[in-house]
Amino acid sequence: MPPTIALIGSEYEENLSLRYLASSVALDGVESVLVPFNEAGRLANVVSEVMRVDPFLVGISVPFQSRAPECLALAATLRRAGSQAHLTLGGHFATFEYDNILRHCPAVDSVVRHEGESTLRELCGRLLRGEVLAPLSGAIVRGPDGPVDGGKRRLTALDDLPFPDRRGTPREVMGIRVAPLVGSRGCYADCSFCCIYAYAENADGARYRRRSVESIADEMAREYHGRGTRLFVFHDDNFFVPSADQNLRRYSRLKELLDAAGVADIGLVIKCRPNDVTPDLFALLKSMGLMRAYVGIETNSDEGIVSLNRRITAEDNRRALSILRALEVHLTFNVLIFDPEATLEGIERNIEFIEAFSDIPSNFCRAEVYAGTPLKEMLERDGRLQGNYLAWNYSMRDPRVEVLFRMAVTVFAARNFRHDGVANLNMGIRGDNELMRRFYPAGWDRAWNDRLVDYSRRITSDSMAVLGEMLAFARADGSRDAARVKGLTASLARRVARADLAFVNECRALRRELEGRIRQRAGIHFDSAFVDEMAPWAAETGRFGSSVGLEVSTELLPAPLSLRPE
Repeated sequence: MPPTIALIGSEYEENLSLRYLASSVALDGVESVLVPFNEAGRLANVVSEVMRVDPFLVGISVPFQSRAPECLALAATLRRAGSQAHLTLGGHFATFEYDNILRHCPAVDSVVRHEGESTLRELCGRLLRGEVLAPLSGAIVRGPDGPVDGGKRRLTALDDLPFPDRRGTPREVMGIRVAPLVGSRGCYADCSFCCIYAYAENADGARYRRRSVESIADEMAREYHGRGTRLFVFHDDNFFVPSADQNLRRYSRLKELLDAAGVADIGLVIKCRPNDVTPDLFALLKSMGLMRAYVGIETNSDEGIVSLNRRITAEDNRRALSILRALEVHLTFNVLIFDPEATLEGIERNIEFIEAFSDIPSNFCRAEVYAGTPLKEMLERDGRLQGNYLAWNYSMRDPRVEVLFRMAVTVFAARNFRHDGVANLNMGIRGDNELMRRFYPAGWDRAWNDRLVDYSRRITSDSMAVLGEMLAFARADGSRDAARVKGLTASLARRVARADLAFVNECRALRRELEGRIRQRAGIHFDSAFVDEMAPWAAETGRFGSSVGLEVSTELLPAPLSLRPE
């Protein structure tokens, strides 16, 4: 049998990070087993699968800080189960926290930093040949005298990487086969909270790298003709460069190549910054099949734009959403209402912005702290960083804003942060509506669409009304009275929960009607699952999932209680 490794990570859809690694080691004749680890409850199953395979190396992907404890527990459990494999960790979290990982988790043998395709190939080769492992470029390897830093490895040109391993049947959404893919890595922006910027900036290579359009078109054609894929979800953290002319040329060329390859009647999902939205560019993308754009609004307050280093204006935000609304391009966005420098006035501006675009599915949360980011460095420098490397925390500068945040994270815990909460269900049903509009047009009509827009508008308006009440309470200095804070929080939480029950039931009814329209008008029958179907549209919850991952304190007031804002 050929030598085998096990690659472990989340696999709600095809995990590109693992699948690029799998295709890379395959170049050297090394087989890989992909082991999904989607939740802590699957730990025993994962261990059992790894022990059955008996690989010579186990790679565990730790892209999200919130899941680090589960991944470290998995490594320790594998050792206790008797695994003799070389255990290596990779991903954003591991790239920055390798020192803590190797200090606190003796089960881990090495940490692969930054992009791992070339480093993993060399690591596997050395293990198979029985060679000394350290120093190894791109990795920190545990040695007899302690960890050995092999230094950074130069990033590989993206066109030189093999396409990701596409084993298995593509996932389907309402009968349409889906493939995630990337046309670039990194981002040209430098937002202070962004782990993608920190990860790319710390690597040895350009912070933002793109594949050639020829390579992208080739992969899409293979998926389309070889596996019947028609919906392409681009996971690029930024689909564009800050040049309207360059963007138009790049995607005009991609359209030419796809047309020449016979790739037609497809759907596209992308992410972008608001300053890159232009009418000509998105009219082009819509003609290519663009169904949904996630627009990184993040904040519309003056202090938030500065604190988060967004390098945009509030007008950029409004202009982008107005352009996409006029083009009838479906979109979603998220707002980091709370950040270290948030003010009550800024929160009011964000509420007004969200309400102005209440017809667009959105969500709101706090800017979280990730390893390696300028935000973490700033909070640490100012003595405001709390927690540890497994879960960083902080308090807002204004104590009234801190109380407001703690109230909000309690009141909206289920609505905003659960994968099956109302915010994600709203994104899901609107995304499925666009899928029907694109692929089953006989089932879609304007009146039906208007009902879904109204559903979104009512959810957003309800959230903003509740948040507005909390804001007024904080402004009236009610946040200094612990009993009143807890009383209002409990009352609003019950109110939101009652509303959520009605919204969930309404969404289920809308979903059944949507499926009925496709069956009756388009004559299409398919298996469906209410919650699972929404994943491609609600995927952005990963960006703010750590807001839930933090253990929310039962104390709703910051200490000291008597502290007044200056």
